[in-house]
Amino acid sequence: MSRSIDIQKPRLKFPPVCAVCLAPAAQVFKLQRTLTYGRRSFTLWVPVPMCEPHLEKALRKSPAERLIGWLGTLGGLLAWAVTTGMLFSLWAGSGQGNLILNLFSAGFFGFGVFLIVWGSISYWLAPLFADGESKEARKAVQIKRYWPKDQYIRLEFQNEPLAEMVEKESQSA
Repeated sequence: MSRSIDIQKPRLKFPPVCAVCLAPAAQVFKLQRTLTYGRRSFTLWVPVPMCEPHLEKALRKSPAERLIGWLGTLGGLLAWAVTTGMLFSLWAGSGQGNLILNLFSAGFFGFGVFLIVWGSISYWLAPLFADGESKEARKAVQIKRYWPKDQYIRLEFQNEPLAEMVEKESQSA
């Protein structure tokens, strides 16, 4: 069972226990999420304490996850080459513009396509292939929502006792 709490970001404070097992925490896992509101985007970092074994699990990538990430890079490079080649041949065939400028522009657009393909596969698809222990450690605490005006953040905890401890620590801070 999970529990969500809303806390003002500057007051957020975790007790020095692992977010997964409540053992003494050795290090911090940097939880990151980028949220967009209108034309502005906010990248939030939340330092989640973890014991050494759970931190290793959170940072470990399974062979399938690494393979999908590598295929994302390869697919992005292929998309870059195809986009650049097609745009350059289209623009060169029409006889418009300078040859060097057309090649540069096609390469620039191709790079944008590379970033979209690579980012989508590496950051969205690859984590779906993580092993169960890694997913459990990574999802111990999740950023669900952020209100930029008053800097409130909604965190969802898989460990209810930890959520209560964080709420108490943050209120006393």
